[in-house]
Amino acid sequence: MQTLFSTLVAFWMTLTSLKAQENILIKAKPFQFGVFAGFNYSSTILTTPEIKSLAGFLIGVDLQYAMTTKSSLHLQPSWTRAKSQSYDVNLKIGTFKLPFIYRYNVSLNQKLFFVQAGVSYNHLTGSGLSRRTDIVCIAAPCPYMGPETSSSIKSVVSGMAGIGYTIELGKISIPITLQYDRNLSNYVFLATSSSPFQTDTEPIRVKFESFALTTGISF
Repeated sequence: MQTLFSTLVAFWMTLTSLKAQENILIKAKPFQFGVFAGFNYSSTILTTPEIKSLAGFLIGVDLQYAMTTKSSLHLQPSWTRAKSQSYDVNLKIGTFKLPFIYRYNVSLNQKLFFVQAGVSYNHLTGSGLSRRTDIVCIAAPCPYMGPETSSSIKSVVSGMAGIGYTIELGKISIPITLQYDRNLSNYVFLATSSSPFQTDTEPIRVKFESFALTTGISF
């Protein structure tokens, strides 16, 4: 009985010592820096006329602050560009994104699997939407697309949630993240074509939801 008690005490003291060492490391180096890149796939929500899904890329930096051994805050300024082409509508957008994310490591004693959630400020760095203006195509090129218009609303806020896995390689780590992002408001593209065949002059309101798959390096 005394041997079992001594073993449990030694085990508890070892865990306490490891926990203290982890806390010391966090206090010594609470901030980390990383870079990431990946692919972004966006679709529109309840948009008329229908806009084809947009595929593009994104690149950014990850500014991290470790709160505990299992949780951290992340500021991830990034830039993404995407475009889509369909018979009725062509759309291209470039967006500067500023997400603020809370990340929690769900793996026991290791920073492997994590979940995260946050909000993002999104600002259009460029946008262009053109609409089909001909009803019946008489002469090529067909269809005839009207002039491009940019969104009258440049900035929206979105909610974000994601899951991921971290590969630890000594002093660096490689996070792999799948993230869902949904706009909370619309971009608005005004109809400016003077074509007599285009009777729908209502503005097009565009709200995006997207998935992004990214990886990178944190130092």
